[in-house]
Amino acid sequence: MDNDLQKQMVFEANRKSVGVAYLLWLFLGSFGAHRFYSGRTKSGLAQLVLLLSVVGWLVLIPWLLIDLVLIPGIVHEQNMQTISRLTQPTPTQPLAAPQAQQQPRKVNTEADRKREAMLEDLRATGYKKDRRNSLYR
Repeated sequence: MDNDLQKQMVFEANRKSVGVAYLLWLFLGSFGAHRFYSGRTKSGLAQLVLLLSVVGWLVLIPWLLIDLVLIPGIVHEQNMQTISRLTQPTPTQPLAAPQAQQQPRKVNTEADRKREAMLEDLRATGYKKDRRNSLYR
């Protein structure tokens, strides 16, 4: 349960607001600020480049008017991507496996623990075990 609360807090910290996007569109829309805010950096950069040329304004003005309608969907899509990133299992968090597929854990003896610790020390220094030919065993 604590993990769910932490994920919710991370989402709230990264959540994008439609109101903020509209304010950015209103005051800095020609610079593409609303696009940068909503995670669309490539199209925001394209709007910024179009701003620099007179001919670009012919494309930029209709694009900004279309963005007026598209902003809620863009912000919603960005928020859904944030949620999906938070709900995906991390490499340290294994996928939940059914009980029938789980294998019993091996009980390590003191010698096994020492061997594992020694191998970890060797791996940390860059040591890799070479496969030996069975002829030399």
